[in-house]
Amino acid sequence: MNMGLVTSYVIGGILLIGILALNMSMSNSSTELTLTETTREKATGVQEMITHDIQKMGFNRNSKTSPVLVEADNQKIAFRSNIDNSSDNSVELITWEFTSTAVGNGSPNAYVLKRTVEDVDTGSIISETPIRLGVTNFNIKYLDEYGQPVSNHMATPVASSDLNNIRQLYITLELQSTAKVYNNAGDDGRFIRTIWEKRFSPPNLEDV
Repeated sequence: MNMGLVTSYVIGGILLIGILALNMSMSNSSTELTLTETTREKATGVQEMITHDIQKMGFNRNSKTSPVLVEADNQKIAFRSNIDNSSDNSVELITWEFTSTAVGNGSPNAYVLKRTVEDVDTGSIISETPIRLGVTNFNIKYLDEYGQPVSNHMATPVASSDLNNIRQLYITLELQSTAKVYNNAGDDGRFIRTIWEKRFSPPNLEDV
């Protein structure tokens, strides 16, 4: 037996395994980076929509709407606003709701987050936007005083008689990637998560 040849094969095999492991690690890192950036971009788009609507809660061109809030639950909020800033002062009912409708691809924990705009006078739906970007959590907490800890939030759903007491909202949004990242060939993989949290103090809730 040629020991030199055997040794060469062994060393070559070790080097090959090392190269394959390095390539796999680099591929996984690249996949994770891509999924992380994609998930963050999706989250940013949803955040911008939510922020736009919440800040305009109760808005009208010459005054604020009456009432401002119509429904306040932990995964659903409905409020009035002249959301399109129309000159005729027409008011819309805007609803954000985390539904039980599964997205159907990607994370099994992802459900449709739906934004609906209705005409207050006729009740007809102006637009309905189902967001299927991997939202796995949409939670709203309501505070009746400024600056207090989020743990002191009001019980939900907030009773109709208490809607006028709401001064702040604390929204949590979580998205997960549509594909998993695998550390090695044998593991179950994991979805990339991105979480956004923000406290809102809509101007029209200052003195409802």
